Amino acid sequence: MELFRKKQRIYLDKIRRRKDEIRNYMISNRMPITDIVYRETTAYEKYEDAVKATDYKPIRVGDRWGGGINGWFKMRFVIPAAWKGKEVAAFINLGGEACAFIDGKPFQGVDNNHEELLLTRNAKGGEQFEIVLDAMSNPWYGPKVKDPVTLSRAELATRNPEVQEYWFNLETLHLLAECLPEDSPRRAKIVYTLNKSVDAFDYTNTDEVSLKRSAQRANAILKPLLNCPANASATNIAVHGHSHIDVAWLWPYAETKRKCSRTFSSVMRLMEQYPEYIFSQSQAQLYEFTKENYPALYEDIKQRVKEGRWDVTGSMWVEADCNLCSGESLVRQILVGKNFFKDEFGIETDVLWLPDVFGYAAALPQILKKAGVNYFSTIKINWSQFNRFPYSTFYWKGIDGTRILTHFPPTTDYNAYPEPRKLLHQVEMFAEKDRCDWSLLSYGWGDGGGGPDRRHLEFLKRMKNLEGLPRCKQMKVSEFFHKIDGCPDLPEWSGELYLELHRGTYTTQGRNKRYNRKAELLYRDAELLSSVAEPLGLAYPREELLREWKRILCNQFHDVIPGSSIRAVYEETDQMYPEILAVGEKIAGNALAKLADCIDTTGEGDALIVMNTLPWDRADVATVKLPDRGDYKVLSPYGNEAISQVVGDSLRFMAAAPSMGYAVYRLVKKTPGRFKSNLKVSKRGLENRFFKIALDAKGLITSIVEKSTGREVLLPGQKGNLLQLFEDKPNDFDAWDIDFFYEDKWEDITDLESIEIVEQGPVSAAVEMMRRFGKSTLKQKMIIYEDIPRIDFETWVDWHEDHKCLKVAFPVDVNASKARYEIQFGNVERPT
Repeated sequence: MELFRKKQRIYLDKIRRRKDEIRNYMISNRMPITDIVYRETTAYEKYEDAVKATDYKPIRVGDRWGGGINGWFKMRFVIPAAWKGKEVAAFINLGGEACAFIDGKPFQGVDNNHEELLLTRNAKGGEQFEIVLDAMSNPWYGPKVKDPVTLSRAELATRNPEVQEYWFNLETLHLLAECLPEDSPRRAKIVYTLNKSVDAFDYTNTDEVSLKRSAQRANAILKPLLNCPANASATNIAVHGHSHIDVAWLWPYAETKRKCSRTFSSVMRLMEQYPEYIFSQSQAQLYEFTKENYPALYEDIKQRVKEGRWDVTGSMWVEADCNLCSGESLVRQILVGKNFFKDEFGIETDVLWLPDVFGYAAALPQILKKAGVNYFSTIKINWSQFNRFPYSTFYWKGIDGTRILTHFPPTTDYNAYPEPRKLLHQVEMFAEKDRCDWSLLSYGWGDGGGGPDRRHLEFLKRMKNLEGLPRCKQMKVSEFFHKIDGCPDLPEWSGELYLELHRGTYTTQGRNKRYNRKAELLYRDAELLSSVAEPLGLAYPREELLREWKRILCNQFHDVIPGSSIRAVYEETDQMYPEILAVGEKIAGNALAKLADCIDTTGEGDALIVMNTLPWDRADVATVKLPDRGDYKVLSPYGNEAISQVVGDSLRFMAAAPSMGYAVYRLVKKTPGRFKSNLKVSKRGLENRFFKIALDAKGLITSIVEKSTGREVLLPGQKGNLLQLFEDKPNDFDAWDIDFFYEDKWEDITDLESIEIVEQGPVSAAVEMMRRFGKSTLKQKMIIYEDIPRIDFETWVDWHEDHKCLKVAFPVDVNASKARYEIQFGNVERPT
């Protein structure tokens, strides 16, 4: 038996070598394209402008170009008269990515996986072509982005369809044999037949006529193997073409717009060749990019949607991070995304497609169901560092008990290469194959776009019903979910879907995260105030709000807000957010002005309208900038003086306002009264009627006593507000990860440069500390209040450290193995 197995392995190696030879005969009559010119530019140009430029210069195959910049190429050629009646293709590799334009319209994407451009299936001979290529020298995972790349291929050739048909048959069966058990009768039969077939191919006479006869003869031997259907008990896989296009990551937003043109035009060409091809694409933002920049291509997409071959899926504006975004943002992602799909395509999406997001909040099931989204799919949870998630198809239960049917495609890949081993691995990893007949496989080049290529579709055509494999069917994502809806006895997962990986994304690029939260809060207030002011005569700024919300939502993409994109992306968002905030402040200001016009502000001095946009009564500190350096006091709505104190050029006072309401205070130019205060402050401690805080000589907290109970907050002998600097050198994914071993190496930041009393009045008291560590400086203000049971820490860091993580420790004296943590619209229990 072992001798038989060894012979089979040798035969398989022989077949692989013959297969490589036959591949060379898939095309004939290779002819170089020599009339090529190009130009380089650092700007992103539209086709109409680029083709009119006059600074093109010649370039030849083998020449280098680029270096992190854009290039426009023009290739001109004539199909020889002798090629009449033949299939003709161009083969182009620029070393980067490009969109090929023919007759002014995006024709196809060109990259390492899409070199072949089918120009005609039936040449007339003498046709003249000009291919214009909008290119970027950004090879995937190859040389550094700023290195020049090589124009390595530019040629025409005729296709030999019979040889191509034979080669894909040969390749499919060979790959199947390699992954079947060695003692499988099916494998033995395949190896025997493949060997007979490759021996029947004529490797000597390679003119086109001989190749055609040779391929037909060899192919006939394989046909019985290809006609053997899948076993009756074989499971089913719903397959759909897809291209995961990161809205920004290793490239800025402008490059993503071009990636859409490349990917989507490639889909169009393949749909012309493969009528069974179904392609799914999520993210409304990508569709809007295409509509604005490539309108003709967008109309082609709309036509394919009508035909049912282009699957509009996903429901969100972008595939957003689901941990860092607020509940309102998650609702907006779905609201704006679904509205776009309904308005543009007449489609109500019912699937949330988030293959690559780094964890999912337990509030999502309720949000989805309320938005008419009944199904959810991701792959990323299968990337967890320690534990394999136990289910593939299950019901996910959220914090309110809402359940949503969920499917994790069993592979860990949303950019699958659909060949036999991948399909068999899918079946192996499918956890519910005992009760559910269908699983989902997403195939096509992704992350940077690209989408499926011809090889994917050729394999799937042969594997749709083939003995030794599961059955495959091209299918929309929603159609797949409708098939599995109702599968019996599916398991249930309650709570959040936590990814045991990429923990650094909660802190990386902190300024970007802060901008997002400020925008979320501002636009919530701007909309609330505008809604209240509209019945009073304010024109509701709907278009402005929608436009800016789209920008906020775009920046919540799962590689932007987590901090895992390149520097250029954050340079762009650093420009976007001040613009977003300025518009939001203008909208809120206009609404406040309209409301103020309708409020009775008559009385002594200047009116101060304190607005509370929160849904509960609020008492807190308010601040107003003083008009001059004179004495001022604040009167409450009831006419009595409010507690106040001067802080810099402003007056801080205690204010109260009802839920979703306002209160009118008055700023009067009079000497303020003297207020009795419980506040005490020194360089060794702070105290009010709520807390007593003790500091040591280095400004560290040695004690916090909660006065109403007399309880000490800190563990005995421990110090609070202790800054700790950890070494942050993860094994992989530097921007994404903080590995568990970061806790092995750290230093306490205890050196105190200075401590000063900076506030001491009837409203608040504060000390300010300065510390230095490495090349960085930290300034921190600790603040307590007369009437607020809260301790504030305002911290500014001038950060100049590399591969370091700064944290602050408060070792509290609480014995609990679990705690409740806030999430969107609720809370979840987690281990402490």
